[in-house]
Amino acid sequence: MPDDTPVRRPILGILSILLLFFLYRVFAVYTVRSGECRPKPVDPKVRILTRDEAGRLVSFPERVGYPRQQRPLVVMTYNIEGHDELYDTDHAAKIAATIKQFKPDIVGLQEVHDHTWQVRFRNQFEEIRRLTGMNGFYGRSYHSLGGDFGNAILTRGEIVSAVVHPLPSVGEPRSVLEAVIRIDGATLNVYVAHLTSWARLNAATRAEQLDCLAKHVRTSRYPYLLLGDFNASPATAEVAKFEKEDAMQLCGPEIKLTHPLLGTRIDYIFADWGWRVASTKAPATGSSDHYPVVAELFWSRD
Repeated sequence: MPDDTPVRRPILGILSILLLFFLYRVFAVYTVRSGECRPKPVDPKVRILTRDEAGRLVSFPERVGYPRQQRPLVVMTYNIEGHDELYDTDHAAKIAATIKQFKPDIVGLQEVHDHTWQVRFRNQFEEIRRLTGMNGFYGRSYHSLGGDFGNAILTRGEIVSAVVHPLPSVGEPRSVLEAVIRIDGATLNVYVAHLTSWARLNAATRAEQLDCLAKHVRTSRYPYLLLGDFNASPATAEVAKFEKEDAMQLCGPEIKLTHPLLGTRIDYIFADWGWRVASTKAPATGSSDHYPVVAELFWSRD
């Protein structure tokens, strides 16, 4: 009878690694419930509105002192699959090279690690920030085993302020990073979010998170952008409901694919209704399992 030990050993090794990873996620990361939706209070007298709460256009930024743009504002969202650095020590450098390829003014990043074992205990965000030469802020979603996991923002402009808002979550804690950015004489609110995964199993949680995002952006004093990985396609009930809330316009509704393995779009750029969207694309490039999404925007309707 042939000895199948040489075959079984690598299989058992792989299964053991998968089991350890599952146990790590369950006991070191997942929570029964984390985060609450707590949008900041806002004084309507100090808001630079582009659309009021009833959806009526109120004013465009150029009418309240914003300078005319000489070029579009280039905005990118990118889930960088940060844990790939465990297998590829050049992963952060490759991500930075992809970002530089599109010369963005503002970038929202998801799945960014800071000193976790998945990135060999390196500061992944700082490495990408340094290689792109941009200003940046890292926002932690959760802390585990000495390292952090979260979202980040990069910009060639000035980050005036930044704060992390926890999102209501089941399983892996999630958050939205809110930044005020001053660029080309204009001041903007930019939100970067990463919603919960696990497809239909977490649809209710994602719906709650999207409702929370709509509440957050409505507190914006300035023209706003929402960049993120929603882990759901436009066809899902939760994303369709979010769009019907009319808090923002979807940039590039024609884009069908941002995650090749899933075969659908799960990455988005939303802009408030005062923006004019010149173009949006999701180029099939980069070392992540997600494609970047890149939009060109104008704050003038002319």
